[in-house]
Amino acid sequence: MFECNVVIYKFVQELHFFVTGGDNENELILATLLQGFFDAIALLLRKNVDKREALEHLDLILRQFNALM
Repeated sequence: MFECNVVIYKFVQELHFFVTGGDNENELILATLLQGFFDAIALLLRKNVDKREALEHLDLILRQFNALM
């Protein structure tokens, strides 16, 4: 909990992924959302999830993020 928000995070090399939700959100759902997003990014980047690859393919990452919304 951070200021009445649930924060789920994942650190991979130099990348930090965060999902936040209200204090009434289910932590398991948020964690599943984060894991699904990370798995999609890993597939897009061919399992090479690092800062350089993420910056080179930022358009694909943002499209995936938009699809989650």
